[in-house]
Amino acid sequence: MINTPGADPALRRSAEGDFDFYVGPARPDGFRTREFGDRLWADVSHLLGVPFDGASITPGVDSGYKYWFENEDLSASVYSGPLEGSGVLDQVPAMLTVISRSMDVANSELAERLYAGLTASDDAYLVVVFEDTGMPIAANYDIGDW
Repeated sequence: MINTPGADPALRRSAEGDFDFYVGPARPDGFRTREFGDRLWADVSHLLGVPFDGASITPGVDSGYKYWFENEDLSASVYSGPLEGSGVLDQVPAMLTVISRSMDVANSELAERLYAGLTASDDAYLVVVFEDTGMPIAANYDIGDW
């Protein structure tokens, strides 16, 4: 059972790889894909301390939205999809990826900052983090055994 609130040391141990965050609303009542994506995108920009000026936001073919930003220091993307199903991962319909392009900042540092910020409030987000190998390494709710 993975349930690791707060900054997670597993993120630091996986410093060389990329991280995929799956994010969902802590309270799904009245969920709207675009509004959720916009809020998550704004929160990620704030947590990273990088204004996402010039970011692209495009509708997807399946009622989802794709957000994309890049500069010389990082690239960030969010896909916010519809909230469907009742499985463990169905609760987290958005996928967030941030990759450092800086020699001074490791991907794990960005991942730690995002995980701590996104999970700081009980009523904000459900979050599961996967290594680039597909293994879950952190979650702020019970996702069972993998």
